[in-house]
Amino acid sequence: MITVAVPKTSTGALRVLIVEDESVVALDLEERLVRLGYAVSAVVNNGADALRYAGLNKIDLVLMDIHIRGAMDGIETAEVIRQTVKVPVIFLTAHADEATLQRAGLAEPFGYVLKPFDERELRATIEMAQYRHRAEERLRTMERWLATTLGSIGDGVIATDTDGRVSFINAIAEAISGWTRGEALGRQLQEVFHILTSEGHLETIELFERTMAEGVTITLGENRCLRTRDGRLVPVDDSLAPIRDDQGSVTGCVIIFRDNTARLAAAKERRQLEVKMQEAQRLESLGILASGIAHDFNNLLVAVICNASLGRTMVASDSPILPCLNAIEEASERAALLCRQMLSYAGKSVVRLEDLELSEFTRDTAQLLQVAIDKNTTLIFDLANKLPPLRADRSQLQQVLMNLVMNGSEALAGGTGQLILCTRLFQASRDFLSVCRVGAGLAEGEYLLLQVSDTGHGMTPEVLERIFDPFFTTKFTGRGLGLAAVSGIIRTHGGALNVISKPGTGTTFQVLFPPVEMSVLPTPPVGPDLAWRGYGRALLVDDEPSIRLAGSAVLKHLGFEVDTAQNGLQGVEMATAEGSDYRVILLDLTMPKMDGLTALRAIRQKFPDLPILLMSGYSDRQTARFFEAEGPVGFVQKPFSLGNLVTTLRNLVPK
Repeated sequence: MITVAVPKTSTGALRVLIVEDESVVALDLEERLVRLGYAVSAVVNNGADALRYAGLNKIDLVLMDIHIRGAMDGIETAEVIRQTVKVPVIFLTAHADEATLQRAGLAEPFGYVLKPFDERELRATIEMAQYRHRAEERLRTMERWLATTLGSIGDGVIATDTDGRVSFINAIAEAISGWTRGEALGRQLQEVFHILTSEGHLETIELFERTMAEGVTITLGENRCLRTRDGRLVPVDDSLAPIRDDQGSVTGCVIIFRDNTARLAAAKERRQLEVKMQEAQRLESLGILASGIAHDFNNLLVAVICNASLGRTMVASDSPILPCLNAIEEASERAALLCRQMLSYAGKSVVRLEDLELSEFTRDTAQLLQVAIDKNTTLIFDLANKLPPLRADRSQLQQVLMNLVMNGSEALAGGTGQLILCTRLFQASRDFLSVCRVGAGLAEGEYLLLQVSDTGHGMTPEVLERIFDPFFTTKFTGRGLGLAAVSGIIRTHGGALNVISKPGTGTTFQVLFPPVEMSVLPTPPVGPDLAWRGYGRALLVDDEPSIRLAGSAVLKHLGFEVDTAQNGLQGVEMATAEGSDYRVILLDLTMPKMDGLTALRAIRQKFPDLPILLMSGYSDRQTARFFEAEGPVGFVQKPFSLGNLVTTLRNLVPK
């Protein structure tokens, strides 16, 4: 006999269960195994005992006779053992006919040993069974590891065989597609992975066939959707790659995909934020340009309006010069209105706030609105009663209302139609505010709503995008500043503005204002007293020669002796010089070398009670904090007329 090495397990000799119903054969087999160095754990003669023993004891190998006692033969018993305890089985048989071998093969045995036994053949069969068993265990471990890995990644994974039938699907793919593992396995890929193009074309079969034929990875672009089992369309991005065996042959296809819903939503939000930032930057640039132009024009208009209004006081009522002066002043006032619209757009207009009841204000403006619209337009009011007040500038609020109503009337293009004015309380959500053209960053809450709707032709997205740009207009006439000024006024008042419009459906402007607590309405201002006169010395500080010239003429007309300075530094030197006895100082806010506010502080140090009148082409909002300081301070916006100056000086300069 040839002695050979005996395989060992971690716990000693290989443990073998013998299942044989012929005792003589079983005894002979046991002796041979012991002689070869194996440990025989037990010998049983039927399938039931074999299953019971294998389930309760640790064994490494089963030698199974095909024909045994009991209800189950060796083949049936081997199938159960393979499925439950996963121990390799070697069949013992004296019959090697084709039918028996085919049936035995269904139990996936690890070998056959023919009776009578040859020890070398028995030894070799057992060794090969153990090697194969260890190899399969490693393979199963790797398969479990791969399945766990594929099941744990954040993307959906589906694998197929060469015929396009699903052989694997991980948990993410189940969740996205709606197909469970049990339902998906064995189905055709296009049933489970129903991928559609943006045009609705089913692309699964084409992609699978291309991957299998070309053997390359295919990455899909944007605009692909997966139709789930319940019919939903889920945006996905994915790739298909061939599965190759050791010889490089394509044996299937693997698809890796992910749900793009959250990413697309985030990208959309990011694009919206970028658009809003670009819009804000563009509007800021336009606002700076508009305010700069308006400021310079206001300086020029001071000379025109002051001289015209002063000239009117110097001619008789029947003088032929008077109509010319009136025409100059009227044209200058229209130019000044244009400048105010530009400043409104830039958010730098004069704001004189008072408490107004929105519905009452709209009713009071009704007659003016009727005159402004086309005669074929029907004006309908839907005004709520007893709304909380809003704090606003009356003239600017009227400008907003007039511009929106006139814009709506013009949208009817001369045909019959309706304009509906609505006021009410409005609960503004974050979603609503986020799409507003003005005030998108305001806090959620209750606002006062002014809504102007027309039944006109509506606007295209391209026009809607630009309607608030300065100088943009779709009309043959007009300067294109109306809606630009509206947006600036609403921004100045801390409100919000939304526009809803589509071609053929009309346009709705929604304006939101923050309400305020009830307060006593102020008394209307008193008109200028052109008979008022001052006295003493006045100092006019401005860098524009035309303003110094026109302003000096007006101040002299009002009874003052006038000195002028061309910048803030010179003005401070003159105002604080020894022996200066100025009764009032007029300071421009924007000057070289030293601006008006710096000059104000310097003069205040020596003369805390000296009346100082600040002048600017911008608004009084930037000087509001100085009005509460010690000493009298006033403000007049350029361009000012004789009447404007009289009204301001009368309240500022003591008698």
